[in-house]
Amino acid sequence: MKKFIVVSLLVAGCAGSPNAQLSEAGESRLQLAIEYMKRDQLERARTHLDKAYSDAPRAESVIIALGQWYLRKENVKSALLLYQQALSWQPKSGALYNNYAIALCLSGDTQQALAMFDQAERFQQTVAANRAQCLSHR
Repeated sequence: MKKFIVVSLLVAGCAGSPNAQLSEAGESRLQLAIEYMKRDQLERARTHLDKAYSDAPRAESVIIALGQWYLRKENVKSALLLYQQALSWQPKSGALYNNYAIALCLSGDTQQALAMFDQAERFQQTVAANRAQCLSHR
């Protein structure tokens, strides 16, 4: 699971325009949270995620990082709910579909995950590696 999460965090770091509403302080908090997650310091990461989320609760990169935090804490249900809600706001986000698909895969719902990878590919071209990773975990 850790490899999946690192790949999707890297994708989150590449997200562009949906972060326009994230302030400079919020962006700094988000980057600190991601660094703490990379070092398995999840409680420190959560503190910074909460502050970034307070700054911009609909910022794509904040949602993705928070979803990854849930997955690292093995709370797949919360990650799934978060991604579902975010997709209702941003239905054309390939990064959100990609991360939602990863969470579905980790929940054991491979068929739905593959459908969401298809959705992600409509908006983003970098999901093939995650699709292959999901299929290798069957």
